[in-house]
Amino acid sequence: MATLLIEIGCEELPAGACREALAQLPGVAERALGVAPSRILITPRRLAVLVDDAPAKTADHWLKGPPVNMAEKAAAGFAKRHGVAVESLQERDGFLGVEVPGKPLAEVLPEQVDALVNGLAFSKTMRWDDSGLRSPRPLRWTLAMVDAETIVGDTTFGHRFTSGPVKVPDASAYLETLRAAGVEPDQDARRAQIVQSLDELGGWGDPNGVLEEVIFLVEHPLVIDGRFDERYLQLPRRVIETTIQHHIRAFPLGENRFAFVANGGDPDTVRGGLENVVGGRLEDASFTFERDVEVGLDGLAERLGAITFFAGAGSYADKTGRLPKLVEALGGGEAALEAARLAKADQASELVREFPALEGHVGAEYARLAGYPEAVSAAIDEHYLPDAADAPLPQTEAGRVLSAADKIDTLNVSFGLGHKPTGSRDPYGLRRAAIGLCRLAAEGNLVIPREQLEPEVREFVEERFEGLVDLPVEYVRAARRSEVRDLGSVARLARALAGLPDERFAPIHTAYTRSERLAEKEEGAAAELDPALLAEPAELEVAQAMERLDPQLEGSLEAGDFDAAVESAAEIGPALDRFFEEVLVMAEDKAVRANRLRLLLNVRDTLGKLGELSQIPR
Repeated sequence: MATLLIEIGCEELPAGACREALAQLPGVAERALGVAPSRILITPRRLAVLVDDAPAKTADHWLKGPPVNMAEKAAAGFAKRHGVAVESLQERDGFLGVEVPGKPLAEVLPEQVDALVNGLAFSKTMRWDDSGLRSPRPLRWTLAMVDAETIVGDTTFGHRFTSGPVKVPDASAYLETLRAAGVEPDQDARRAQIVQSLDELGGWGDPNGVLEEVIFLVEHPLVIDGRFDERYLQLPRRVIETTIQHHIRAFPLGENRFAFVANGGDPDTVRGGLENVVGGRLEDASFTFERDVEVGLDGLAERLGAITFFAGAGSYADKTGRLPKLVEALGGGEAALEAARLAKADQASELVREFPALEGHVGAEYARLAGYPEAVSAAIDEHYLPDAADAPLPQTEAGRVLSAADKIDTLNVSFGLGHKPTGSRDPYGLRRAAIGLCRLAAEGNLVIPREQLEPEVREFVEERFEGLVDLPVEYVRAARRSEVRDLGSVARLARALAGLPDERFAPIHTAYTRSERLAEKEEGAAAELDPALLAEPAELEVAQAMERLDPQLEGSLEAGDFDAAVESAAEIGPALDRFFEEVLVMAEDKAVRANRLRLLLNVRDTLGKLGELSQIPR
């Protein structure tokens, strides 16, 4: 066994490309090399693969030739083509063939390196020469080694500013060699170094999640702290944080302090430059903030008519006009209604134009400065939440109502204009909006009437529960066809169905599916049940049980007591079992047959209030 090293050197890769390479390289390397890599090492200037126990040669493989019954015609040609004697051909499973021995690793390594390079696929690529190869940045060197033998290339390169070409004495010494040349090749080690240095400075935060990007911006992390003028503390804290994180990927340390991860260099020199940059950016933000405040939130709201929501959907003023009706339909109070009028005002602000991530939050700050109640300001701040499957929910009732209204409007309008997500394309964030609605309903306990969603939108939204609710999807699909009135009840009913013990659920399922199958098998069911035609005791028992069950089930569903609903539905099981044993549904008397079919349809329709139970396999 040997240690194998492959390194692909390049110009500085964007952090996103580094993350794409990190995700792909384990699989690409295993396919190219025929063995799983031991370590994947990524920096902005290099992608490296290490295999600790690489085989000295490739595996032997069987090369299948002609069928045995064609040996006289084809064996000689096959043997000649592969440079072996006919007598050396072996028979396996009715075919002749030859065992091809593996090749030394050093012989096949150049081809494997090419396969690895060409096996990577990036979302954004470029061409820099006539080779036809595409990559996010130009490739500058390749190094492939087996133990101490260099097969491809000659050297690696150390830190761009403090080192140059570096000879690697042995593949197993790759990490030590680079570290001595000012490069930390292990992304996990760089993360640990950065976090440790930030911890030592204390009080650091990463509200915009730039740490995972910073890890792939440096090869030799040096954490430097700096300060900005205290007069900028008059800006909202989140504006300060977004400004320094967006422009220089720095970390706020509280008050007027920040930390930056440099790629080496003299700390004092780097600090001076950073403080100048941060000061300039905060000065710009302060100027923009003051201009917005001078206009005022109501003044900004008056400008929404000139800002398009999206093509065909009118302006933000049109959207603002629709929101109060939805807020009322969702039971929102005065705070939610007032927030609905002002929620989109910050779309006209210069600060949001520069930092779109601040939408909602900036509006809330302007609302506070304008003297609006905190309930209104908080609702404006929260109404974009949740903006991801794991993002926090709005904490206020007004915020939850306004968030739901905003998402319902976006979905209804988008679908109405034919803007539906296709494959991976979702330019209007409709999947995110649908997931947010489901979470507001199921986790936030917000009552969202299903009737507020257009039919196609309702299907799209409720389908998201299949990935959100930790249940077999069949229970969710069954509950989606129920008669519950609000969105959150779909999830709660699915849980109730899934939580019923099998011995209790089995009678419901059997009653529903058998009734559905037999009743719809034949035409001619009576329009209404005629009690006078119920001649058999078993069918009379079912009819009486249905008279009790139907209002009971309806009341439980109306009250949201789904456990009680499914428990009461299970009571019909024994009576229906007796009915199927003792009653001939397809009686010769046409009227009796039609009445019995109607009885089964009534059973199906009543149990169907729990959903399309046939979706659940048994």
